[in-house]
Amino acid sequence: MATTETALVACMYILWVTGINCKHDHPVATYFGRVHPNGTIVDARNPANKLKFSPPKPTTLDPRASLKVSPSSEIGNGEEVNVLWSGVTFPSDKDVVILYCPPDAEFDHYLDYVNVSSIETYTKGYGEFDVRLWNLRKECQFRYYRIGNHTMLIAESNVVTFEGGTEIPLQGHLSLTGDPMEMRVMWVSGSMDTPIVQYGTDLSAMSVVRGNNSKTYTAADMCNAPANEENAFVDPGFIHDVLLTNLKPGTLYYYSYGSAKIMSPLRHFNASPPVGSANKFTALVYGDMGVSPIPRAYKTAEYATDEAMNGTAAFVFHNGDISYARGFAYIWEQWHAVIEPYATILPYMVGIGNHEQDHLKGGTKDPSGAPGEGFHPWWAPGFGSDSGGECGVPMYYRFHMPDNGNGVWWYSFDYGSVHFMMMSTEHNFTQGSRQYEWMEQDLKNVNHSLTPWVVIAGHRAMYTSQKQLDDYIISLGMQEAFESLLYKYKVDLAIWAHYHSYERTCPVYLRQCTPGAPVHIVVGTAGKSVDLEDYFPMSWSLYHENNYGYGRLTQANRSALHWEWVENTSGFVKDHLWLTK
Repeated sequence: MATTETALVACMYILWVTGINCKHDHPVATYFGRVHPNGTIVDARNPANKLKFSPPKPTTLDPRASLKVSPSSEIGNGEEVNVLWSGVTFPSDKDVVILYCPPDAEFDHYLDYVNVSSIETYTKGYGEFDVRLWNLRKECQFRYYRIGNHTMLIAESNVVTFEGGTEIPLQGHLSLTGDPMEMRVMWVSGSMDTPIVQYGTDLSAMSVVRGNNSKTYTAADMCNAPANEENAFVDPGFIHDVLLTNLKPGTLYYYSYGSAKIMSPLRHFNASPPVGSANKFTALVYGDMGVSPIPRAYKTAEYATDEAMNGTAAFVFHNGDISYARGFAYIWEQWHAVIEPYATILPYMVGIGNHEQDHLKGGTKDPSGAPGEGFHPWWAPGFGSDSGGECGVPMYYRFHMPDNGNGVWWYSFDYGSVHFMMMSTEHNFTQGSRQYEWMEQDLKNVNHSLTPWVVIAGHRAMYTSQKQLDDYIISLGMQEAFESLLYKYKVDLAIWAHYHSYERTCPVYLRQCTPGAPVHIVVGTAGKSVDLEDYFPMSWSLYHENNYGYGRLTQANRSALHWEWVENTSGFVKDHLWLTK
């Protein structure tokens, strides 16, 4: 161990003097996804971007002013609305139009705002803008305020209502359990009414399953700010979890979900193939998605939806940094709306990333069971408080992964002729740790006669040549900790993210191209941003690109896997690899 410590310290010094950048922070988008005039994202965490209210003036409302939202009828989740004001007397550059959900919220408990001075016509007392609204299981209203020595309410809009109200089932998604005869259906609503799933292979003879597993969480469940603060937390509603059993492997099923009051539109999915099946299937693979302004993650979702609708994909494998909410809960609502069109067709398998898990306070509330404040090794400067106080709580409630490991943090499942493992780079992975022992036992138990291929995924990268100091050091620590496990137990492919770029290695072990070793791929390109740092000319790095995209991993048959990386701005396959046995 002393040799390892010396090497890491030396490496830290060498990387510092050679000018490798540290992994940079990323802004948290506001509810509207506002951008500065230079195109950069307005950071919701920055106090300078928050309204500073003075005591409200008793005399309010300008009798000549009006504020209208259209359409005035019920809107769909994520639908764009037009906000129009007119007749404002003596408009000021301190005027703002603010969104409140619910309409009776206190004036300083808002979701987002627009400075009217950003609209060219504001000096004439009128203007308009378009924004998207998401159903938070509450009605909404806009208010026009003047913020100066006194806060004055100038006008209030009509109340915005959503289709289906609080009862409508939203955020639907599927997940695998590891049993080809099962499928899990999850969704959110504002009601604790008994959850129902109707499903079957014949639309005229659907079975009904009634669930009894509905949960929610509160701000008090979070570890720290901003996740536990009133202005950042959004009540998630009730999260329903229904398990479908006795499915026929490889069979098309139709289904809908909801309650006796309201059901979702009809959906469909394909049950998993039998374990060991040689039939062709494709998994969509990516990390670091978020909901950054269009197109970014929306483009990845568009391609994934096309693949789901066309029947070319079987499931999604998202290895960490999911929504990038970081304590601002409205982002979870928005992100689920982005993936719902394909996550209700394809099982959506997730892993934990630093922006869901890492914390420095409140560790007793961490549902993963990590001791203290979690994993903060002395040699790894990149483990901090990146979850914004969430400490894995939303992930724990919103997703249910196979139960053979530690929930969403680490688990495995077989699909066709491939054994898939998701591990957590945000928890102790060193020898003797709980996770290490589980990983070794799981890899040791792989039945290679049924699943000759082994694929492991996690968030931070074990191999990367990009010049980012903190995470390059972590990659060396990961190699020291468990690279030998991957080589010993014949892992074929290791898929990582965290870097917002794409990179593929040769089969590599101990930083040398080695036949029979795993190929490592970094695919943190789903949409959050692009890391533009340069790369070191490492002999084991065969291809890299700083761009948006996603991966396709296809089992062609029991003897061949095909990896492709698709650039999501063009849809072109920019890199690919065949693995054969």
